[in-house]
Amino acid sequence: MNILLIFAVIILATKLFDSIAIRMELPAVVGSLIAGILIGPSGFNIIQTNSGIEIFAHIGVILLMFLAGLECDLQILRKYFKPSLIVGTLGVFVPFILFGLVSMLFSFSGPEALAIGLVFGATSLSITIQVLKELNYVQTKEGAVIIGAAVLDDIIVIILLNVMLNVFADGSTLKALVPLLIGNVFFFLLIYLIHKLVMPFLVKLIKTMEAPEVNMGLSLVLCLGLSALAETIGMSDIIGAFFAGILISQTEVAHVIEDKTNSLAQSIFAPVFFVSIGLKLTLSGLSNHLWLIVAFTFLAIISKFIGGYLGARMNGFNPMSSSIIGTSMESRGEMALILLSLGLETGSIQSEIYGALVIVIIASTIIAPIMLRALIVKSREKYGMEELVIQE
Repeated sequence: MNILLIFAVIILATKLFDSIAIRMELPAVVGSLIAGILIGPSGFNIIQTNSGIEIFAHIGVILLMFLAGLECDLQILRKYFKPSLIVGTLGVFVPFILFGLVSMLFSFSGPEALAIGLVFGATSLSITIQVLKELNYVQTKEGAVIIGAAVLDDIIVIILLNVMLNVFADGSTLKALVPLLIGNVFFFLLIYLIHKLVMPFLVKLIKTMEAPEVNMGLSLVLCLGLSALAETIGMSDIIGAFFAGILISQTEVAHVIEDKTNSLAQSIFAPVFFVSIGLKLTLSGLSNHLWLIVAFTFLAIISKFIGGYLGARMNGFNPMSSSIIGTSMESRGEMALILLSLGLETGSIQSEIYGALVIVIIASTIIAPIMLRALIVKSREKYGMEELVIQE
């Protein structure tokens, strides 16, 4: 099929199914994920994934994370750093341990069990942020903890990934860990320097230049540049995009950039990203792993919830807010799929179970936003929206 027609079909399908999902009082992202399954190989096989779709999907997740950063308040993130750290840490290690143990019960080897545990220790902020944005829940204390915890979650998972891949390669963990930690420190030091030294110059440059859409263009330069830098030093590129958004959020053009980025992302790039998840699903041979899919799907939901809920309760959040935070960590999405692909490439995860694990990831990605939306609506009915939103 012609690539232009492919994108036309994707946009049409996502908008139709997003509308259906909204009418059913479900998050719009659920409609996009279902659209991807139906038009992909597991459904009517209208579209198969290709390099063009993957590129657009990659840009889509970067723009979504850039938007998440734009909507964040740096002072609020600092204020809730401690609960974010605790929630993020428990949100990684509870699933990591539980999945590792259960995987061994399914007769997986030690290294493969650890790799599976790591895959399901990941969190997809890009899926969760879509629900938070739809319900105007980003700028709440819970929203601040959710975003901070998800970012820290990714950092922890990536460090563990680098250590594990090095163990599988030659058994030397220290050699891989030290450069990685140095790279992480360098990245956050660079973010601080950009905030203090570069951003004032960038704002002045935007005011003096007369090129069309110069503010949006230079903001995207910062977004893509920090994404590339983060990826180069071994971090997830979406973390770079997120911090680029935070840097821009401190400027006077933040609201303009946010509106334009939202239009750019939601019109084409985000739909392609959400559909790309559904396109990866294949059903052949899955009947042999039915019990594994059922057990892992249940574990994917409950393990992240336990980690997030306990972390929130330890920091004084009430049961409802803790449930929202725990549920927000359940979606795996692109991060888990990336880790799963790496596991397949390195041989730490067998190809026979790849399809089953993709099913589990997609199931958690669909179930989590439905549960999250229901909890937020219930919370607002109980407490009222004005009590949840962070006061200026």
